[in-house]
Amino acid sequence: MKHESNYLLNRRNIMLGIKAPEVKEPKGAIAKQSEKQKQRIKDAKPDKEKQLQWFKERVAQFTGKCSECGGSTNKKNFQFAMMACAHILPKRSNMFPSVATHPDNWIELCVTNGCHHKYDRSWEDAMTMKIWPLVVEKFKLIYPSIAPGERKHLPDVLRQEVL
Repeated sequence: MKHESNYLLNRRNIMLGIKAPEVKEPKGAIAKQSEKQKQRIKDAKPDKEKQLQWFKERVAQFTGKCSECGGSTNKKNFQFAMMACAHILPKRSNMFPSVATHPDNWIELCVTNGCHHKYDRSWEDAMTMKIWPLVVEKFKLIYPSIAPGERKHLPDVLRQEVL
């Protein structure tokens, strides 16, 4: 006598109509965002609101002209004006988040002529700009508010100004 596996017996019974085929539950699609990521985004919303309010306050202080070249910063169009608001110290979470919304951590630099990009590209480029003395002056106002753990990220050109 021949020994058949359970799989083959079930398969034969389904083919003969003795047994109904098993209906498998369809697997759900992979979520676009995990629950953990959704919670992280939800927790970050107060910071986003605070940052947006900070930008609104800075744009209200704009002159409408780039501090470097005198070009337009589109003060009347908030979306464009926001792009013209350059942070003196980067606001990234791995750099200087403690002073991201400090009232003096900004300078008005246009996007159209590339002044904002030139400032953000490197500290060496920023030092060659005519706004550098203003940056140093504002940095001295910001320095006491920088978290001690973040001070290790300060570039030497700014560190020497406060030491």
